[in-house]
This record gives sequence, structure tokens and C-alpha cells, in this order.
Amino acid sequence: MDDKTAFMGLSALLTGHYRQLSEETEERDLNKPVAEEYARRLRGSFPQKFPALLEAYKSLATMEPKPPTDDVLLGAVRNLQAFKDNEFVAKQIVNVWYFSQFKAEDRADAPLIDGGFYELGQVWPTIRAHPIGFSTQLHGYWTSEPMPETSSIQIANWAAR
Repeated sequence: MDDKTAFMGLSALLTGHYRQLSEETEERDLNKPVAEEYARRLRGSFPQKFPALLEAYKSLATMEPKPPTDDVLLGAVRNLQAFKDNEFVAKQIVNVWYFSQFKAEDRADAPLIDGGFYELGQVWPTIRAHPIGFSTQLHGYWTSEPMPETSSIQIANWAAR
């Protein structure tokens, strides 16, 4: 398993966004460039810890037969000493996918580092809102009930226009 695949799988496991990050879907394909950039930034901030965390994930995710990406695998990964040693990095993986920002240091006053994809943060479809200052809807959209769910595919398709 290469690092890109491992990062997508670990991200899916940590965030619970399996369809968008690990299953063979159009959304996963659209998230691959985002994942590459997030992994690049995280590796730069955590040059030893990030690879160690990926290796810990790979040790379980590459077993035969391949385990399903579910809560059982998450529990097994969380029980690994390498995960426990790098849990802060795992939390930053969740932060970067949800908010497109993370901290490079485990301090309350540490500055946030921009992930570069604010408008694609998983927080927005989760709370059924568009990113503040960014909307794919026409003026006045707020006068009617929200649509059931806006996916990252819809946002990506709009952004590609």
C-alpha cells in the first residue's frame, strides 16, 4: 500500500467519511488532490510522526484478508502503540479534513495552519451549510428551506466551472 492510499484510508477511518475518502466513488477521486496537499502539509509539519502513523495504519490495513474500514479496525488502530504515540497527528488529520486547518504543535495557543481547501471542509455538509463567504446558490437562497445535502462533488463541480 502506498502512502497516498494509506492516507486516504486512515483519513476515512478517522473522520468516518468512508464514501468520500476510501470507497471507489467519484467523490473519492475528487478528494485525491486535496488529500495529496493535506498529506504534504502534514508531512512537512510532522516529518517523523506522520510517516509513523501511516505505517501503523498500514500494518493493519494490509492484512489478508483485507479488513473492512469500520469501528473494529479503528479500535485496532487506536490500540497500537504507534497510534498512541502519534495521536496528536491523528487529531490534526481530522481537523484538516473538517476545517482545512491544523496545528503543528500540541499547545492551546499554537497557531492554526491553513490546509488550503476551506470551502471543501467536511464540516459544511455535516452541518448542512455552505462555507462562510462561499456559496454555490443564487442570491436569496436563504428564504427557503435548505436542500437535503450538498455534497463535496456538487461543490467541486461548481468550483470547476
